[in-house]
Amino acid sequence: MDKVLLCLCLSLGGGHAGPKQPGDRLFGEDKFQHFFTSFLVTGLSAGVARLAGADRETSMWIGAGTGLAVGAEKELLDIRSPTHTPSFLDLAWDAGGVGAATAVVAQAR
Repeated sequence: MDKVLLCLCLSLGGGHAGPKQPGDRLFGEDKFQHFFTSFLVTGLSAGVARLAGADRETSMWIGAGTGLAVGAEKELLDIRSPTHTPSFLDLAWDAGGVGAATAVVAQAR
């Protein structure tokens, strides 16, 4: 719970005395990187699960869980790094990529 609170504080601009960071924009190159990386990780994980013998629904859950875990881990690493800033918007773009990939996987046979 302390990590979640720290992430919240840092994303709101508190918790550091360094130079002022630029505002976290809704659209930006790094947001699209979060979306497509999550999309790719989710799709690949679901595909590997399917190849390993999982049914479609199970592979969707495995893909979605893996995609969300990778995005969350990236933000947890950003909390510990003095040169990176954690962002709830990054998590939102990660979730969007996971959702889009899950929708594609759901349509696969």
